[in-house]
Amino acid sequence: MLRSANAEHNLSSGIDVSGTRIDFTESIKLLGVVLDASLTFEKHVQDVVRGCYFHIRALRHIRPLLTLDAAKTFVEAIVSSRLDYCNTLLQGTSAANLDRLKRVQDVLARVVAQAP
Repeated sequence: MLRSANAEHNLSSGIDVSGTRIDFTESIKLLGVVLDASLTFEKHVQDVVRGCYFHIRALRHIRPLLTLDAAKTFVEAIVSSRLDYCNTLLQGTSAANLDRLKRVQDVLARVVAQAP
């Protein structure tokens, strides 16, 4: 707990800036990357996986109408770019996070190849 000239502040719940209360949060999104308090990147991976599955579901609906080259282009532009964005930050993350991202790639490959 810090003491100032005017009042006593409890930093565990937030701070007061110019009379406005700003509460602390468990995570923040900065340049498209979700940073959590312990830098585990679990929330970031969760958001990436959720976004990728959204686009994979859309691709699954239109895949029979696309050529293989068109499907590959869609995958590179929409889904793979999400997986690759800032992935160097994930160095040292948990195996569970990496497994979740790998499962997205596996599902993506099956949808593009129209494999079961």
